[in-house]
Amino acid sequence: MALPPASSVVMKAIDATTFTEMEGFVKDLEGRPIERLLKDLPDLASLPATKVSLVSYVITAKYRQADPPTRTMIKESMQATLHRMSIDERRDRVAQMLERLR
Repeated sequence: MALPPASSVVMKAIDATTFTEMEGFVKDLEGRPIERLLKDLPDLASLPATKVSLVSYVITAKYRQADPPTRTMIKESMQATLHRMSIDERRDRVAQMLERLR
């Protein structure tokens, strides 16, 4: 059974190696609806630590700018993702992102 293709933001992150490409990756994250970022969170948490920290930064910024119902949705979505994940480094990274929202 083939894995589903990675989203464009995940592919952009994988391919980003130069400063300019990393900058483009962050702009793509910032322009993407929070719902789509949350959907891609398990794949985004698989990236190298530097890229995961950029993802965390953008999600935290979107959380802080959101209205109360959206904040609740973000937390609930991240908690649900966390509970579906195996105990590994990716899960730890998502847990750290969630902790930053508190």
